[in-house]
Amino acid sequence: MFSSIVLLGGTGDVGRRVVNLLNEHTDCRIYLVSRKGGTDTERVRHLKMDLGANEAEDRLPKGAAVVNLTETTSPTLAAAVVRKGGLFLDTSASPEYVSALEKTISAAGGPGTGILCVGTAPGLSTLLAADLAARTGAASVDIGIELGMGRHYGRAATEWFFQTLGTPYRVTRADHTNTQLPGRVRRTFQFGTSRKQQLAIRIGFPDQGIPVSGATIDVRTFLAVDPPIVTRLVAWLLRLGLGPSLARQASTWTSITLAMPALGGSRSRIAVEGFSPDGSIIGMIRMTGGDQADLTAATVVATLLQVRFSDARHKGVTTISDHMSIETALASLRKLLPDMTIDTQTQITTGVSDGAIGRTPVRDGVPDDALPVSTRR
Repeated sequence: MFSSIVLLGGTGDVGRRVVNLLNEHTDCRIYLVSRKGGTDTERVRHLKMDLGANEAEDRLPKGAAVVNLTETTSPTLAAAVVRKGGLFLDTSASPEYVSALEKTISAAGGPGTGILCVGTAPGLSTLLAADLAARTGAASVDIGIELGMGRHYGRAATEWFFQTLGTPYRVTRADHTNTQLPGRVRRTFQFGTSRKQQLAIRIGFPDQGIPVSGATIDVRTFLAVDPPIVTRLVAWLLRLGLGPSLARQASTWTSITLAMPALGGSRSRIAVEGFSPDGSIIGMIRMTGGDQADLTAATVVATLLQVRFSDARHKGVTTISDHMSIETALASLRKLLPDMTIDTQTQITTGVSDGAIGRTPVRDGVPDDALPVSTRR
């Protein structure tokens, strides 16, 4: 049981929403950690500190649950919280960072709990994919994530978008691991109830928490933007080989984007499709919700409440899938966000149904798995 909650990077876009939900639905004292600090209130206190500093660990309130909303947090700080018996939740979407957290927390040990992949994506996307994999026994899963640009998101989230476009991701096969750049593999998803297909680009993304019962499955994640014309523009830039340049100039492109008018809608949509070993589609789940920041904040609070009042005690590194099902998560979100419409559709099939999407996306006629890439030992 914890009576206080620390938000690392809690003064940002998602952090402000988490604070509002915690104030409304809990009696916990809230600590916001940032470089700039702020003005304290009756329930909220600000801690000004550098999360990369050696003394950061000692300055955190003892016994508090820690929610990480920034990838500037050192994995050793996360490990220290768990080693001392605390609770550490992470919302990050960069696969290398999430893997570093997983490895560091596992190596440190301790009686506490680390929970990875808590948010919209990963998070809700993780729960949807894990549910589909468990129900169908899928050999592979494709996840499509569509983010609306109907409003400007926080600077950190926008920079993550541009950095991701130029960051190579790993493709693991039975005997080797390859690396590929975003944009080389594309496919379309049916995100809504209509048959309209939307282009999406494969990116590197955390897949912890999706395989069930220790099984190993192929998980691929694709990113789309609403309006679709932006996705097509990004795909064209990546095809020209400009992804690494976008990543290097992420701060500049973020400033330009935040200065432009908002485009498209503000909804978030996730489409998950499961495939048999021969590539036939055997099931799909689609989810439509509202603003991504609201969904992420609510998922964080739902996870905190689930852990706080649960009799089950999970130790070490876990993911959101170890603490709740997609049904439990959606029920909590609808209570926390009563004004948001959250819809899901599920279809389990025995083969490729009429209008379903084929398994193998191509670039210039070359299948995903056959793309020439360097091999790592």
